[in-house]
Amino acid sequence: MFNDPALYHLHHKHESEDIDFWISLADRYGGPILELGCGTGRILLPLAEAGYAITGLDVNFQALIFLKNSFSKKLHDRVPIFQSNMARFHLSTNYSMIFLACNTLSTLTTESRLATFNMVANHLNPSGIFATSFPNPAYLEDLPDSAEMEIEETFIHPTTGNPVQVMSGWECTKYKIIFRWYYDHLFPDGHVVREENEIQHYLTSIDEYIAEMKAEKLNPIQVLGDFSCADYEISSPYAIVITRKDT
Repeated sequence: MFNDPALYHLHHKHESEDIDFWISLADRYGGPILELGCGTGRILLPLAEAGYAITGLDVNFQALIFLKNSFSKKLHDRVPIFQSNMARFHLSTNYSMIFLACNTLSTLTTESRLATFNMVANHLNPSGIFATSFPNPAYLEDLPDSAEMEIEETFIHPTTGNPVQVMSGWECTKYKIIFRWYYDHLFPDGHVVREENEIQHYLTSIDEYIAEMKAEKLNPIQVLGDFSCADYEISSPYAIVITRKDT
């Protein structure tokens, strides 16, 4: 997440293919629910507005301020949000469902993942579920070695009313793929202010992720390949792992 959360939110707010999936999971397993890495609320807000008892946690303070300012009056005092690292948080509530979405898991180092899975296990109710989605590493490995920066979209900045042009590209190394975005804020006088964002996804295998979860007694009950609930295959765009806490 970068300095201006409004840019991140505007860039990603139209991504909705996973919303119904998380809502269906909440329907199935109930609350209370904890979203790790909730950011500016792309998923948290629809769940909260649908009436689920949900809490958000994120390390980025500016993103949480943006999220809090996005709450309707009825949500303002009903949806708790906390600033904390997901690898070391301690909340007084245990949850029936904890989830980590938005491709965040594959950005974590091995040490951070292990600590996060430990925190998840400590905050789940008996037989509670943990679900996470991330880009299928096998799919990422099959991408070309690099992609030159290309214009992705243009949107209007909510504060200045001026256009922001988004460019993106990537490069692969042996162990990770690095995605880069340029956000060019275009002013009427021709002045351009650029903000850059970079996200690294580690090419950790599905088997390694699952072994790490099992070590914290988070046992997989389903591995999916997309948000329509198709079974995972090596060519799937995503890996979605749903685990249940072993009691």
